[in-house]
Amino acid sequence: MLKNIQHFVLYKNEHFFSSFPSIALIESTSSHTSQLLLVFRRARDSRWLLNDDDDESILIKHQVDHIDSRSQLTKIVFDLELNPLCDAEPLPINPEAADQDACLLVLSNKDILLSSFSWYPIHSRFSKVLKKRNVSLYGHPDVTGCFYIFWGGFTRLSHDMGKTWSAHNYLPQLPETNEIIPGKNIPHSGTVRGQAIEIDGKILLPVYTRLKNDTVDTSHVYCSKDKGKSWVYLSMIAKDEQQERNFNEPSLLHIEGDTIMAFIRNSSGNDHLVTALSNNRGKTWESWKEREIIGHPTHPLRLSDGRIFICYGYRHEPFGIRAHLMDSSGENLVGDEIIIRDDGLCGDVGYPWAVEMPDGRILVVYYFTEDDGIRYIAGSLITLM
Repeated sequence: MLKNIQHFVLYKNEHFFSSFPSIALIESTSSHTSQLLLVFRRARDSRWLLNDDDDESILIKHQVDHIDSRSQLTKIVFDLELNPLCDAEPLPINPEAADQDACLLVLSNKDILLSSFSWYPIHSRFSKVLKKRNVSLYGHPDVTGCFYIFWGGFTRLSHDMGKTWSAHNYLPQLPETNEIIPGKNIPHSGTVRGQAIEIDGKILLPVYTRLKNDTVDTSHVYCSKDKGKSWVYLSMIAKDEQQERNFNEPSLLHIEGDTIMAFIRNSSGNDHLVTALSNNRGKTWESWKEREIIGHPTHPLRLSDGRIFICYGYRHEPFGIRAHLMDSSGENLVGDEIIIRDDGLCGDVGYPWAVEMPDGRILVVYYFTEDDGIRYIAGSLITLM
């Protein structure tokens, strides 16, 4: 099944924690040649200040650090040989909140939709007052530098192949959720990490959140009928009525006709992929089902030959990135699991995103951690049989 594989370092800087990438095949506005747009989350990483030879520093290399008050979305453009055509460039930031995961979709009109979400940093002196108002605070100053409030999912648009971007457009309130801060008109719109799709001019954007009175996360979908300018809530994708499984980080794939499949992270402990089907373009969904794939989150890619290529992080020993092929319906696995790499330092790896190159090879981008402890953006070019 796997004919050849090559690994590349796409961005690595010891001063930054680079993670959660997305990649899109675009056309240069000047040369009309194909290029690759990479967008990822970049944040400060103070590991470079530590010594390499003491036990505490070695332990810190293995620790996860996924929030930072200055995290930003950063872009790089590559040619098809994976040579960078520019330096890493931060997108214009939200001056109040820290941007997180990147998710790209090239629309039918050649605009690029970027979806993500934000964290709002809170000084510890505000924590007691906010907690009394039932505001959910994440982290702790001793661990994450300060407290954080989830600040909502948002989208941005580029009309010039990623050169410039519109302002943050935060999604509207999800049903059955409280406002992020009561009385402040800040909508709770769910967290975005997963592939959106466009069908006949409508964009479907998946999110996840925890509803009122629930103890687990549920997955949902928004819809835009105006190329991403405005959004309305459409439906719930999946929920475990037994309140045992968290369903988060959903990605969507158009199967055929009116049928859509959602690929969902199942963070209940067994880490098995969950999928759900909609036969009416996301208006309603069939009951979810657990699959044999282990890993998260999953990015699905429709190949030119009709098969579905899914890739996912593998946060179990040996740590790394894996993939599998599915038939065109998404119901059946094809061949054996593909181990893209299994040389990660720890479980802080993954979040892959794939694109099919013009020559038929598959490029999978992800973040990775090796023995030096630096979190960086890597890519693997895969040739399948």
